[in-house]
Amino acid sequence: MKTDIKYDRNILLICLAFVVMFGVVAGYPAEFLAVFLLAYIAVQYARLRTLYQWARFSEPKEIPFEKGLFGQLAELIHHSTKQRLVEKESVKYQLDRFKKLISVFPDGVVILSLKNEIQWFNDQASRLLILKKEDTGQLINHLVRHPRFTHFLKNFKDDDVIVMEAPSAETNWSAEKIEIRLLPYGDDERLLLIRDVTKIERANQVRKDFVSNASHELRTPLTVMKGYVEMLLASSSDETVQVASLKKVDQQVVKMQTMIEELLALSRLEEGKVDDSQASINLRGLCEQIKAEFQSAADKRKQALIFDIPKTLNIKANKASLLTIMRNLVGNAINYSDEKGEIRIGWLVDDQGQGSLFVKDKGSGIAPRHLTRLTERFYRVAENNVKNKTGTGLGLAIVKHELDRHEARLVIDSQEGEGSCFQCVFPPERF
Repeated sequence: MKTDIKYDRNILLICLAFVVMFGVVAGYPAEFLAVFLLAYIAVQYARLRTLYQWARFSEPKEIPFEKGLFGQLAELIHHSTKQRLVEKESVKYQLDRFKKLISVFPDGVVILSLKNEIQWFNDQASRLLILKKEDTGQLINHLVRHPRFTHFLKNFKDDDVIVMEAPSAETNWSAEKIEIRLLPYGDDERLLLIRDVTKIERANQVRKDFVSNASHELRTPLTVMKGYVEMLLASSSDETVQVASLKKVDQQVVKMQTMIEELLALSRLEEGKVDDSQASINLRGLCEQIKAEFQSAADKRKQALIFDIPKTLNIKANKASLLTIMRNLVGNAINYSDEKGEIRIGWLVDDQGQGSLFVKDKGSGIAPRHLTRLTERFYRVAENNVKNKTGTGLGLAIVKHELDRHEARLVIDSQEGEGSCFQCVFPPERF
């Protein structure tokens, strides 16, 4: 519909002309003009009220005015209303499709507000977290009461994942362990993903039990074997062929014993809890101990060990754990760095207040495809392992688990040909 916005102006001018003319003829031009203006204002107010009521309550098809400025406004309102309804239907359709998709999703999904209020959840989330329809609008941490989950919500970081015990009820008796991930969703919401990992955790537990039991069983025969090898070496001449063979056997026995001890240490760490030790360990003094242990190994390869640690820096941690972490990282740096290289051990604090104890070398570096797997058991970079076969492939796995116990994490930054930097990132409350 096309409307002429000059229509109202033309009608007003014509009416004014007739009113003034009749007023002059009757001898009361001012009175006629005043009455006309009052009547005109009343009519326009009534039309404006009609437009307001139509815009609020009327159907989009019914336009109360067809001409003039009010007709133009009505047309614009009518067009905007239709467009808004179309967009509303489109959004509703997309939302319905999203909810149908999520409802058949094998994992649980909960949409949370920034205040952790439940906005919506699917059937799988209802089963895994024991949620009911009337729980919508409630705080999820009031319904899922678990210390790890509460800490997870408060200290949320991108891509953080936790595994915890599933809430127990008849509805989810088969779920013992659940994995929870929190992701940003829109501008003012978050997406909580819940996955049943009971079978995976059971398989991991079987693997852990097997490794632990096998390691215990191998410990005794290896000890006996080493004892006999040492006895034969002590009673043999250094110049015989048998001595050389016995020394090789002894080296392999020692390597096997080291591997078994590390496997047992890993088993203990995996079963352990967060270390809440409040003992204050001076990091500079600990690094001096590490330097004394590894200086001779570094000198053999003509490498420089440089420690840049503040004298007053203390960390709340387990001393034995820190020594294990440093021994593995510094030992790897010495073994996998080039001769005459430089190994730097230092401390940095980032913008978020987190402290990083780093070990940086100038070796051959590690290809990006290996970085995500370095903390796996027995995983070793093939091209680096050609030159160095002394490791067991368990050191970084132990480092990762030791750091987990201290609420810290291992960050690896490496580029081929430029060296590697292993950072132990501690939360502010640890130092």
